[in-house]
Amino acid sequence: MDNTNMSLNNTQIKNLKPTQKAIDSKRPDKHSDGQGLQLWVRYTGVKSWISAYRWQGKQQTLTIGTYPVMSLQSARQRNLEIKRLIVDGINPKDDKKKTRAENDGSKAFDTIAQCWHNDRKAHIAPTTHSRDYSQYQRDIKPVIGHMNINEITAPDVLAIGKAIEARGASDMARRAIRQTGQIFKQAIREGLTNLNPADDLTEALKPHKVKHHSRITSQQLPKLLQDINAYDGDVLVKLGLWFMCYTFVRTQELRFMEWSEIDYKDKLWRIPADKMKMDRPHLVPLTPQTMAILEQIKTLGFSDKYVFFNPSTRKPYSTNAFITALWRMGYKGRMTGHGFRGLASTTLHEQEFMHEAIELQLAHEKENKISKAYNGAQHLPYRTDMMHQWANYIDDAFAGKTEDRIDCSKV
Repeated sequence: MDNTNMSLNNTQIKNLKPTQKAIDSKRPDKHSDGQGLQLWVRYTGVKSWISAYRWQGKQQTLTIGTYPVMSLQSARQRNLEIKRLIVDGINPKDDKKKTRAENDGSKAFDTIAQCWHNDRKAHIAPTTHSRDYSQYQRDIKPVIGHMNINEITAPDVLAIGKAIEARGASDMARRAIRQTGQIFKQAIREGLTNLNPADDLTEALKPHKVKHHSRITSQQLPKLLQDINAYDGDVLVKLGLWFMCYTFVRTQELRFMEWSEIDYKDKLWRIPADKMKMDRPHLVPLTPQTMAILEQIKTLGFSDKYVFFNPSTRKPYSTNAFITALWRMGYKGRMTGHGFRGLASTTLHEQEFMHEAIELQLAHEKENKISKAYNGAQHLPYRTDMMHQWANYIDDAFAGKTEDRIDCSKV
């Protein structure tokens, strides 16, 4: 809807509501007041004042306020000021950035984002911080960094993801939207805004293409376990492979595991949200087998912070350390660190364990659609029993007793 033949009046503006077309398309209805001033009624019901103008031969739009905070009279006055800026050779968008920086720097998205990244730096792996901050500087800050936190809309955030997606980087696009959402959560906690326009926006991106990582079958598992046991390379890499067998965590989660995350009383590995792919905390029940591995590593005394710490490089082991070990055993193109997850998922589903519990233990994105209010302890007793039975299954496979099923009826 685009009304261009008449001026607006206060009664008309008060009665405007989004049309069904706007709700379905999530595109605003546009109502013109003349002289380039428009009122956009968004599908959410928000009414935004927009000044449309040409700058250096290109059509531009600038959000100047929202109704009723900015009245019709004030919007017309601001629109005239924008026209005067153009006559004076000043880009209205540059003027807006400068004014905002001078008057309300504390609510600029970049100010909040920089604080969020700085606070996070002390609690996450350096590589993760570097990756996320580089993406912020490259893809997020140039688009919305200069904007007031309260003026950023869902279409603004989605535009960031769509631009990255257009480069063929769909995973990176999702990560950018999730990062933006985390920064908005920080702003909400500080009382700087009330809404998070990044919520649920990843669903508007192209469907995620599932990568099928190379992995062995359950019939080939006994041979793999024998090969891991016979591995004569780095002892921590060998123990790390065993740990992945028992827990089927992601390699990234294993590499940056910290001693402080281990709850010896409840026998749980409590992984904080900022280390997880889906930005939410995760619980891994620890079995007698995994506790024994941790005790063995502890006696080596390599690090007081990281469990899988490489004393040669003075930092956690790289992903390549585990991949190279599998290659040396003859599993190049046949097995990866991620393959342990696929093997566990397939086997546990075949043995008729509860699907939701398996997905929760894998910390899959799918689980977020099962339960929006994520609870890391959901089905924890069931998951604990399942992990104990899985660990025993691994031991039986190593001993050559693969004919025995896992008895999920005991869970």
